[in-house]
Amino acid sequence: FRKDNPASRRQAEKDLVDKRSILDLAKSQANSFSKGLGKEDSDKLDQYFTSVREFEKRIEQSTIWLDRDKPETKYSLPSRSESFTLKYKTPLFYDLMTLALQTDSTRVISIAFTDLGKENGGLTGVSRGYHTLSHHGQVQDAIDELSIIEKFHVEQYSRFLGKLKEVKEPNGKTLLDNTMALLGSGMSNANSHSNRDLPILLAGGGFKHGQHLHFARSGKQSTPLCNLYLSMLQNFGLEIDTFNTASGTLTGLTKIS
Repeated sequence: FRKDNPASRRQAEKDLVDKRSILDLAKSQANSFSKGLGKEDSDKLDQYFTSVREFEKRIEQSTIWLDRDKPETKYSLPSRSESFTLKYKTPLFYDLMTLALQTDSTRVISIAFTDLGKENGGLTGVSRGYHTLSHHGQVQDAIDELSIIEKFHVEQYSRFLGKLKEVKEPNGKTLLDNTMALLGSGMSNANSHSNRDLPILLAGGGFKHGQHLHFARSGKQSTPLCNLYLSMLQNFGLEIDTFNTASGTLTGLTKIS
């Protein structure tokens, strides 16, 4: 949302021109030895050119973004009264995500709240880093501290949903109605590095909520998380029937009629 000054815009434009020049040189050199290649080497070269073309598209999008008017908002950063801890920055990130969706600056956002390392994240009652606490070894004190961090994350997610619900959309719905907000983890129990029975929360997006769906294993087969992703992608408007390891869409997840 920051307005670019003329100097920073010129520098950004120069950086993009330099990247184009490097790509042009790389393509020229690759073309010079493309003749006479065997099938295996030719396939590798095709993969290389595909990557180059994808990067060219990203440069083109960045060029368009340079001249795109940045949205006006009334939001102002809170005073920096503490260090840039998890407690301080997490609500800021959620506020920025709300603004980005509200101003249609993007339709997709992904954010990962990484390990605190040796820091407590500014949270009262936490004395160690998240990763250390996640390997609690069934020690109750460590579990209690871990619960403080995880409760904080859920509270901030809830606050984010409240922000989305406050924004009225032109179609009479709220931003939450039109946004799928997913919170989850790649592990259900980091102490044993288990990725079974993952704790996943989905809100918004016009789905029927207020329910807890549990997917039991059928023999050796469990329900892949990608089934949820496939359901979300279809709800987003993509006409696809497969996604990664998905065995289908998620049973029990239905839209509000």
